[in-house]
Amino acid sequence: MAHILMLCHDQSLDRRVVAQAATLIGQGHSVHLLALSFDGETTNELMPEGIQLTRIGLNHIVPENSIYKAYVIRQHRLSDLFTRAANRYSRRVGGFQRIFNCASRLNWNLYKTLLLARYHNVALHDPLPFRQAFVSHGLAHPSDLVQVHDLPALEAGAELAGAWNVPLVYDAHELYPEQKSFSWAQRRICSQAEARLIKKANLVFAVNESIGDEMARRYRIPKPVTLLNALDPPVEFDPEARYDLLREKLSLPVQRRILLFQGGFAPHRNLEALVEAMAYVRASDVDLVMMGFGTFGDLLKAKAARLKLLGSRVHFLPAVAQSELLQHSASADIGIIPYPHVDLNSYYCTPNKLFEFIQAGLPILANDSPELNRFVRVNKFGSSAKMTNPRKIALAIDSAFSSGDFSEWRSNIKCGRSKFAWRGQGDIYISSVSRVLGTFR
Repeated sequence: MAHILMLCHDQSLDRRVVAQAATLIGQGHSVHLLALSFDGETTNELMPEGIQLTRIGLNHIVPENSIYKAYVIRQHRLSDLFTRAANRYSRRVGGFQRIFNCASRLNWNLYKTLLLARYHNVALHDPLPFRQAFVSHGLAHPSDLVQVHDLPALEAGAELAGAWNVPLVYDAHELYPEQKSFSWAQRRICSQAEARLIKKANLVFAVNESIGDEMARRYRIPKPVTLLNALDPPVEFDPEARYDLLREKLSLPVQRRILLFQGGFAPHRNLEALVEAMAYVRASDVDLVMMGFGTFGDLLKAKAARLKLLGSRVHFLPAVAQSELLQHSASADIGIIPYPHVDLNSYYCTPNKLFEFIQAGLPILANDSPELNRFVRVNKFGSSAKMTNPRKIALAIDSAFSSGDFSEWRSNIKCGRSKFAWRGQGDIYISSVSRVLGTFR
């Protein structure tokens, strides 16, 4: 039995992380997972899958960039200066306090200005601030293997694996430096860090073939092992049943056909264009159901209301538990993945919903992109089309719902979904990790 330490900088754990840990536990290994807390304090818990989870309190996340360090030094000097002055001239403490507060505000504004100059992003955040927190918490859990989920924890993982002389596994959930929300300066920082650290990994996973090829080319490493974001259907899901939960919840008549988007409501996902597209869809019996989470949903609802579509052609439902997700997905007629090509991650994306739709037996309408075409077109699980504006999205929707291939899509996806379940991916994962463990024993 091996002791595995996993590092993940997320607060909401991706099912990919949990599936890998559960697979290791199923093989007799133990897994301790370090992730981020939702508040300032560190907590410990045992997850139902048997994973020992430590959530690192946000108070422990201290940036290590030179701008932050200089800010802290200046603040300490200001504090020392005004403390000495207040002790010497005790009757002027109030005045000193006001001067100190003003100087502190100036120091803070200088810090923000310098951050803007460094990162060229109004968000002003350090893209890689987690090394110290993960190292300090990880040292309490000596392990036989360290696995890192995504770039932000990679430096800490490399440091811990080096300290214990154990293998390092890097699971790249995406092309992390290529995020649309990053400025060119932040992308450069992340790219340089990944290029330097990825060569320390003994095993690298990528979420699909295209991202694996790009990482191999970019960093001049052997091609990472492809490990899909697959899932096994929960025991509560009956693949042969006919579910109708969406119509029941929305009181839609059986004659209405449902186009389903499920997942996070966020910018840069073509969701505003998708809502607007329903104003141009000619098939009068097609409704869009948006089932998900996130405050961006309020903006989408407002847009649907302005277009007089809310409650008539466009409907919103909150996200449901993973154990209930496939039943809801199977209640639709087509699932849509409209992500635009705003960055390489979107261009090469194979999001969780792709595999959720597959396991639910739901035909798929996707934006025309290499990896989605690999699944949707090659396997004849649905159709894809260019979704560059609302009218083109509407055209794609009308074409999909009027297609004579609809029955074939549904049949193909039900017959082929077992190839894209986690049980097969879990075999790839455990055999790859076991080979690396074997070389260190």
